[in-house]
Amino acid sequence: MRTDRKKDLDRYYNDHLKMRIVSRIMEIKTWSEIMGIQSYVIEAGFREQKAEKIDRELFEAFREKAKK
Repeated sequence: MRTDRKKDLDRYYNDHLKMRIVSRIMEIKTWSEIMGIQSYVIEAGFREQKAEKIDRELFEAFREKAKK
């Protein structure tokens, strides 16, 4: 695998992340641990949406400024 291509890097890091998630799930013993993981996943989703919104707003501001 080449490491200078974004596609390959994304695949590598995604696979690595999946392996860590699976190993963590295999260690779960209680329901409260599952609920804790769920809350982290939801929080990460909200952060990702917020970051995308900020990026979109910055791009729109840049685009408006470039038109002038």
